[in-house]
Amino acid sequence: MILPTKHIKLSNSILNVGGVIFKNLNEDTVSSLWEKTKRLPGIKSFDRFALGVAFLYSLGLIEINNGLLKRK
Repeated sequence: MILPTKHIKLSNSILNVGGVIFKNLNEDTVSSLWEKTKRLPGIKSFDRFALGVAFLYSLGLIEINNGLLKRK
């Protein structure tokens, strides 16, 4: 589910969700980022959004500072 395969489209993978989130991230709280991205294709639910944020954090691409998510 993280990476696309022949059975999982790129648009349904967490890799895509992370890309959509990263593209829309400036310096946002989790809730404001959710409001900006929840209607975008690929996000679909808060669970997928949370997995995308966790994925980006685990890769070291984003950080949380004083309650704000921002790119590293």
